[in-house]
Amino acid sequence: MMTRILEDKPKLDAAQKLPDSLPGFDLAEGLKRLRGNQPLYRKLLLDFGAKYTKVAAEIRQALDAGDLKQAHSLIHNLKGLAGNLAATALQAAAVEMEKLVKGDQKEAAAKEQMDQQFAELEKTINRALEAVQTLGPGPQKKSDRPSAAEMAAIPPELAEEAARRIKEQAEMGDVTQIKSIAAELRSKSDAFAPMSDQFVQLAEDFDFEGISNLVGDLEKIANKD
Repeated sequence: MMTRILEDKPKLDAAQKLPDSLPGFDLAEGLKRLRGNQPLYRKLLLDFGAKYTKVAAEIRQALDAGDLKQAHSLIHNLKGLAGNLAATALQAAAVEMEKLVKGDQKEAAAKEQMDQQFAELEKTINRALEAVQTLGPGPQKKSDRPSAAEMAAIPPELAEEAARRIKEQAEMGDVTQIKSIAAELRSKSDAFAPMSDQFVQLAEDFDFEGISNLVGDLEKIANKD
């Protein structure tokens, strides 16, 4: 019986398979998180390689401007993504960098210490990006964000609730809850349907940067007038 089940398992073509190993990534752990779905894991890795090429520069810019809140947001999102992708070295470097820019820790972090830790983070980001680039070309960029008219139709109170609840779950890296909240809010108003669909797609792609951008759109709707 077991042999028959294994024989019936769909075969993956070369474009869907993952290598036996990938520097900086625990592929076994990543596949475990995604229930063995190699095509999805490969897609998420390629998405990372396409969307995070400028993240180190963005963090550096925020640090140079003294905007520790923005730096923390970027590093926190990177840490969550690294955890979901089982990018162990990158996650560890992001954890250490986050300690230096988070809340009351900022006074204790000397510029030399900050620069040293950033250099380590930047090096780890580049290594991770180089690793995923060996998988092949990244996906073409596309924009599926709801139109201005669709966003304007969302009631401000619903936009406020959505922004607050989804932002909280995004900070925890809980994509399951993000999808659940998006579906729940859709049931409250048909006007939220396009936004709900986009949140679900972004959550399935572990695209926390995209989720953060949509939350920002919702906050603007909530604060209008």
